[in-house]
Amino acid sequence: MEWATGTRRNAIAAAAGMAFYAAAASQAHAQQVSQEGARGAPAPAQVAQAAEPAGGTQQQNNNTQPGAAPGNTLPAITINAQADAGDTVGLVARRSSTGTKTDTPIDEIPQTINVVTAAQIEETGATSVNEALRYIPGFSSYGADVRSDWYSALRGFTPTVFVDGLQVPNTLNLSSWRVDPYMIDSITVLRGPTSVLYGQGDPGAIVDIQSKLANGERIREVGLQIGDYARKQFEFDIGDRIDKDGTLSYRVVGVARDGNSLTGPHAEQRVAIAPSIRWQPNASTSLTVDATYLQDWGDASNNFLPAEGTVLPNPNGKISENLYTGDPTYSYYRKKQWSLGYQFEHKANPIWTFRQNTRWMHVSLDNGAVWGAGLDPSDPTQQTLARYAGLFQPNYSRFDIDNQAIARFGTGPLEHTVLLGFEYNRQNSTDSEWLAQGPSLNMYNPVYTPVSTAIFSGPDSFGQTNTKTTLDSFGVYAQDQIKWQRWVLTLGGREDWSNTKQDNIAAGTQLKQDDSAFSGRVGMTYLGDFGLSPYISYSTSFNPIVGANMAGGGLPAPTKGRQIEAGLRWQPPGKNMMLNAAIYQIHQKNVLTPDPNDPTGTFFVQTGEVRSQGIELSAVGKVTRDLSVIAAYVYQDVKNIKANDASLGKWPVSIPLPRQMASLWADYTWHAGTLEGFGIGAGIRYQSGLAGAYDNSLYVPSYTVYDAAIHYTIPHWRFAVNAQNIFNRTFVSGCQSSSACFYGNPRTVIATAKYNW
Repeated sequence: MEWATGTRRNAIAAAAGMAFYAAAASQAHAQQVSQEGARGAPAPAQVAQAAEPAGGTQQQNNNTQPGAAPGNTLPAITINAQADAGDTVGLVARRSSTGTKTDTPIDEIPQTINVVTAAQIEETGATSVNEALRYIPGFSSYGADVRSDWYSALRGFTPTVFVDGLQVPNTLNLSSWRVDPYMIDSITVLRGPTSVLYGQGDPGAIVDIQSKLANGERIREVGLQIGDYARKQFEFDIGDRIDKDGTLSYRVVGVARDGNSLTGPHAEQRVAIAPSIRWQPNASTSLTVDATYLQDWGDASNNFLPAEGTVLPNPNGKISENLYTGDPTYSYYRKKQWSLGYQFEHKANPIWTFRQNTRWMHVSLDNGAVWGAGLDPSDPTQQTLARYAGLFQPNYSRFDIDNQAIARFGTGPLEHTVLLGFEYNRQNSTDSEWLAQGPSLNMYNPVYTPVSTAIFSGPDSFGQTNTKTTLDSFGVYAQDQIKWQRWVLTLGGREDWSNTKQDNIAAGTQLKQDDSAFSGRVGMTYLGDFGLSPYISYSTSFNPIVGANMAGGGLPAPTKGRQIEAGLRWQPPGKNMMLNAAIYQIHQKNVLTPDPNDPTGTFFVQTGEVRSQGIELSAVGKVTRDLSVIAAYVYQDVKNIKANDASLGKWPVSIPLPRQMASLWADYTWHAGTLEGFGIGAGIRYQSGLAGAYDNSLYVPSYTVYDAAIHYTIPHWRFAVNAQNIFNRTFVSGCQSSSACFYGNPRTVIATAKYNW
């Protein structure tokens, strides 16, 4: 869901570069808000509230043993495969539930899907979801951030995030839901509009994280990591059957980490645990109950630096990438999140299967932060950074239930897989924020003036924002996958209704809004010879907008997205490889743009439109027994093709959007001989130059960074050393405005030891 908060929010977006508060739900709307704020330095009274919420299903395949007599079920040897991990061998997954919610071979799905397996996460040494996605086509982000994994872009828009097929809470970017990569079984990226199955969201993609859950297997693993910035991590993954016949099984995954922030004096710490239990009385029925708990301690005062000294000249020289713009005595970040849910499946007969996926989630944050807001206009030497201070205490609770009925049957020569679904979710959120003008900081000789909570009641305070929001959403959907010989036709449609109530407690006002929208998808795939499967599809999306000040009053309509895509997959016979090529074009309309008749910039009209088009190439898998590769390339063209200001015809900048990106990871592991068990890996990541500032008046240069790894596996043990940005290149990953440029991640080296028994 998109949120608009008016002139006060836009002003602070100018100072903070939008990045501190941008939600992960809407690239198009967030880009427009950044444009508005970037036009001039804000007056104190204009400082905005920072309340902008962001933004499959576990599948268990129960098969009897080959050759078993009909009707004899053998749960003790049942094959259990999580969604999007089914038929997974190493780096390659061949089935997906995310693409259709019906556990379908990937080569039958008429949209691009990338699956990052647990093996890839381990091999590349990813320490966050963002890092796990860096070798898929077109994924770009502004770098490491203790607060969020989702300040990123796919196909020109911020992806919507799901865990095990259900959406995570819509939150401020700084309080977004986190999943530790050690707890991940796989990550599926479904590209293009996905509203036909998943409801509201922007048209770029969804990211669906599949958790490590109880599956009846015996798992015994403990691990230890040490690395740069005093990183120390202990991790474990323990699972097994509870009873002799395997009817009950359990799994517990946990992480404890301590280390230092990349900049500043504060620690970054995490504790996370995820227990689950599965009940499978027979081959037709299963129930998996799971819970998660995660707590982070750290410092969210990430550096927002001026263009002068990063991508533009500064008479005082380059600003150090180690500059800390927060406050050593005041800044802190404390987040707690937990979830409880279950996944139920029952096969009633050879035709019908019923599934229900339910989860309750909660996240709370207590955050004090000080951040950069551009050059201090009172200092002509360009040495001084203006800063803002904030205190943020949001809370979010979300309940989701997704009911699915699946029928598999034939009508003459046609084979059908019919999906009928009803989905409901409810989110309650409260957001309390205090904002103030903070003390300036000399960037070249920093002396930190202490900040305390007294600043929020003093003359530099901009007051408190206090809101309470309730969102109810209902969705009914249907899909039919029709297979005839080598052709697969996928047809789907969905109707959604949402009701939003937002109370501004500080102002004593209330906003109510009802939205509804229809979305659909039609796609055709041909299963050709030699493992080739071309496909074409058309799909649509919608995303409601809440809180915008519309010209002439009234409520805004949801943004609408549409995409046409054509692609070609290749699974070489006899090879554990998957290659994909796709070309696409996306249009998003009803985008907010300034009212041309309003000189104050307070009101909007919905005449904006964003177009994204491009080409994507990817390859993953084994070239030989010893050599595996992960390769990606993307060319994209993203523009505001309709707007009422200087952003017309320009690239959006609220998320990083390079024109070209390319990456290659290769791993060579000896499986025989003297070096058996030893392996080396190397990676290269390239990003072309990109535009900065809403009118594209800044240019951010291209960069190339290199990664490397060595690992050694013997019975029960795996040892590895992974290095990112191995040559420690300093680069700017992007600029949203002249006040908000971001350095990319420095070199990090992490050593890991794991023991299995």
